[in-house]
Amino acid sequence: MNYTLEDVKDFILEFTDLEYQFNLGRFDNSITDEEWYVLVAKLENCYSEEFGYYAIITAYRDESLMTKELYENKKKNLKKRRLFLIRKYENPKFGKGIYNADSSVCFSGFLGAESNNIRSEIYQSNLSVGIVNGELKIITERDLNSEKRRNEEIIEWVYSERSNVYTDDIIIKKDGTLVETLRVFEPEHPTWITDYNQG
Repeated sequence: MNYTLEDVKDFILEFTDLEYQFNLGRFDNSITDEEWYVLVAKLENCYSEEFGYYAIITAYRDESLMTKELYENKKKNLKKRRLFLIRKYENPKFGKGIYNADSSVCFSGFLGAESNNIRSEIYQSNLSVGIVNGELKIITERDLNSEKRRNEEIIEWVYSERSNVYTDDIIIKKDGTLVETLRVFEPEHPTWITDYNQG
């Protein structure tokens, strides 16, 4: 199936909404167990099977953390990750840990922080979306190289070498050829604005 960048945008926005509900819901005692399990299943379904295992998703909730104080504190500090832009690449090179995905195309969604404590609106993670068995799925995610950002103001995407995603080769080795871009929200920092307007 041919997915448009608008289709990918809708998918990522649904994912970030579910992710926000999940992160807040762990502290919310007004959500029933049944509602919680439905939410967890929907969030897990956003990931491809191989990556879903490593996503930090658990159906378990600790009742001792479900207090009004913790919930209000989490609600004050947590926000839904902002989607800045999406880039479509053709002929990417996947690591061996990504399988059942159409290797002719890949989408990168650039997302902001999930904390209200971050002042500047920039993208900090690179979410890779692929077509797995005909459906859009998150196949992996990279983080901003904070050292290069701090020292050289360079945007570089990296995997933690200690993560299961890295050791099991669930990575994008090469993005491929950039063929299309959908700009959603302009970042604030000059380095990011330049990157945002490329391609």
